Amino acid sequence: MQNIANCPDEPETDALLPGSTLLYGQYTIESHLIDGGFGMTYIARDSLERRVVIKESFPTAICRRIGGEVRPRKPRDQEQYQRVISNFLREALRLARLDHPNIVKVYQVFQENNTAYIAMEFVDGQDLFTVLENDPARLTHDLLRKLLTETLHALAHVHDGDMLHRDISPDNLILDAEDGLTLIDFGAAREDRSVELRALSTVLSVKDGYSPHEFYYANGTHEPSSDLYSVGATFYHLIAGEAPPDCQRRLADLSSGLPDPYQPLATGAAGRDDRFLGGIDRALAVSQERRFQSVEDWLQFLAGEGPASDEPAPPQPPAELEPELARVISSLVQDTNSSIGPVPSGPRARTALIQPPAAPQPAENRLVDLLGNPIEDVDRWLREQDRLSKRKRQRDPDTPRVPEVAAPGRSGRQVSWLKRTLGAFINR
Repeated sequence: MQNIANCPDEPETDALLPGSTLLYGQYTIESHLIDGGFGMTYIARDSLERRVVIKESFPTAICRRIGGEVRPRKPRDQEQYQRVISNFLREALRLARLDHPNIVKVYQVFQENNTAYIAMEFVDGQDLFTVLENDPARLTHDLLRKLLTETLHALAHVHDGDMLHRDISPDNLILDAEDGLTLIDFGAAREDRSVELRALSTVLSVKDGYSPHEFYYANGTHEPSSDLYSVGATFYHLIAGEAPPDCQRRLADLSSGLPDPYQPLATGAAGRDDRFLGGIDRALAVSQERRFQSVEDWLQFLAGEGPASDEPAPPQPPAELEPELARVISSLVQDTNSSIGPVPSGPRARTALIQPPAAPQPAENRLVDLLGNPIEDVDRWLREQDRLSKRKRQRDPDTPRVPEVAAPGRSGRQVSWLKRTLGAFINR
């Protein structure tokens, strides 16, 4: 049972306090590291005096800590809370069976305080976002190519276990002093890709710039190509210095007949490795069918198997949307109109609450905005929204693009549920 530290002057918090113990004293909490929509993460010492990371299942949207134990906020949340805990345990046990040199090691999975925990390896190093900020010269072309290969091999091991990581980004890849890479933070991982089981959890993690469009709505088809999109976005950031345009913006522009705002890395310029860069471009295709379908496909491409264009890869031109993308946009609009919940606060908060979609409305052959008002001139409407947004920020420069949450100390890395209003899309 948890041993709550006697600190009457401490501010009330849902995090375990330093000195708290777990599993009959086997683990002692040293500090609270981060928290997010899925749970709390701590640094601790185990009974062998090893430094370890403890992850606690703590879905902040539906639970709180009372007297040391984690409890649903409302009685109606009890069933959902138990499902979240069951999924956490099931996925944690699956993760514990992963054995790969580039994947964080799991030591123990256990239940206590009416919730569940994972004790895992503490990796001594810096995440790639920090490396890029503090020592960008370290990320040479040769090292980036090595890191991409190691990331793909680690991801292949995850996919072979019928799991998806779903949260690959520069801050979830740790680089040690010997340039060894470790993939961490499986809090968003899912063992089963079926819509039915995925819909049991109300918490869905998305990161603007890194998440593919299918992660943004409840009925998206999540496949290995979805993780590969996030890998592409991660290495695009490491090369270009910023994340690519988020998929919502790309979908909005494409649906409006505008060019894809994504600027390909592969240019055909002399001295550039267009097979390496072109692979990243391909992984970042909006359409799932145009991406690499498996890690093996990407590795074969890197090894020189398969055609590599000698010409720069052009941005996607305005075109009629494929049926699958049209369905995606329809679902995005329905989810956005009817089911956006509050974005939780706190360091590295990057989750959103998704409620069951509202009953479908009768189809109408017209373009509408988020309030259901018809739009006659799409281009004019988009320009007006941009103008209003810029005017608001000029009046109050401190006003963020709502709704938006920034991770403290991480300038340039902001996460949100919807940074850009989706506006008009397709016939509904």
